[in-house]
Amino acid sequence: MGSISEIGAAIIEAAASGDLNQLRAIRNKADDISEYQKICDEYSDFTTGRNVLHHAVEIGHFEICKFLIKTVKVYIDALTYKGASPLSEAVKGEHVKIVKFLINQGADISLSDVEGFTPLHYAVLKDNMEVMKLLKGAWVEAVSAGGTPLQIAVSRGNVQAVKCLLSHGADPSGYCAAVDTPLTCAVKSRSFECLKLLLAAKANPNSYFSLSPLASAAKEGDTKYLECLLKAKADPNSIPRDFYKPIEDAAMVHNRTAVEILFPVTKRLEIYPNWTVNGIIESFHSEEFKTLREQKRTTYLTELEAQGMQDTSYKQYRHASLVYRMASLLDPANPTWISKRSLLLARADESIFALLDAQEYIRLKPDFPVSHPQHTGDIAAAANQIFKKFLMAGLAFSLDPYNEAMFPEFRVAMFDYFASFSQMSSPDVILSFS
Repeated sequence: MGSISEIGAAIIEAAASGDLNQLRAIRNKADDISEYQKICDEYSDFTTGRNVLHHAVEIGHFEICKFLIKTVKVYIDALTYKGASPLSEAVKGEHVKIVKFLINQGADISLSDVEGFTPLHYAVLKDNMEVMKLLKGAWVEAVSAGGTPLQIAVSRGNVQAVKCLLSHGADPSGYCAAVDTPLTCAVKSRSFECLKLLLAAKANPNSYFSLSPLASAAKEGDTKYLECLLKAKADPNSIPRDFYKPIEDAAMVHNRTAVEILFPVTKRLEIYPNWTVNGIIESFHSEEFKTLREQKRTTYLTELEAQGMQDTSYKQYRHASLVYRMASLLDPANPTWISKRSLLLARADESIFALLDAQEYIRLKPDFPVSHPQHTGDIAAAANQIFKKFLMAGLAFSLDPYNEAMFPEFRVAMFDYFASFSQMSSPDVILSFS
């Protein structure tokens, strides 16, 4: 036999081309079956980290998957540099037979990739009900860059998926702060059936982060969403985190019918001298009111910044990151809020969202200045937090390279580390973080 690298490359090539006979031939030439297994587990593409099982799953070759898992006994939950497991790849490829086989062979059905997506997330994104049912028992509240599986299902208006997830125990009020609540997602996706399902499951119409379901419904031309939420006891008055009350959101888009519905149940706002349907709409769009709105926004941003600084001083990093998320929603043209959020999420050990925010900041400000770490700002500090995690994971892995629990963590950390490099403009920038 050739060198380990040559054997590994031959194994990868055979799997990628669907050549089971070649895989068997390589195995038969091996002096030690355990050595063959080790090469299958550890040899992977340098750029992606995908090993032989990933390649077999990608092309949907059931017999190769069966050979590798039952005969060679490869590690079934191997991760790519992006944290993708063979099961996730099978779900994305909609290879249902392989999905069933992997689950029956003990694959972890709740493993998440670097963006938090689990096999269940991908089943929802594919609108694949058969696979969703196979994944019963998966962690249904897993948070990803796209939200929980329920948030994604509702955003897609997939009624059957919503029913399935609720039957599997999904919290109808649960949400990831990076995405709207399920009820708000239902209004935005214009899925009245999803809205009714969520309310029937006792979703709280007054629970939200950035935009309340009622505020979203107030902007819709079809007022059945608004009326349904009001009937479910959505409160048009006591919603302290709304920058505007729902009646103002309706006035903003000249939705007169919605203003008329909300007017009898909304407490008078002193800022409107003429508290009538016409008066509210006219005042909202007047030059004087625009100035008042801007003053209100500026004041609120100042309050949010003070709250974020206070939370940070008390090491309440997660809450502070939510405060800055609210600030970025009110002031989307200012990427400073994103950079602060990224740093706080890194400190809170939320590396997935810290990296995503760091990348978002760099997309908004690709020419941002970076100097030596002792002079860096929040965004560089966030990157350094991720780099430190990579170095610690690398050290732990080097001390115990065959630790199955550490191996996936090391690969994910390595992806975070090198993914950050891909966003940087020059070698000088990269070296500034060393």
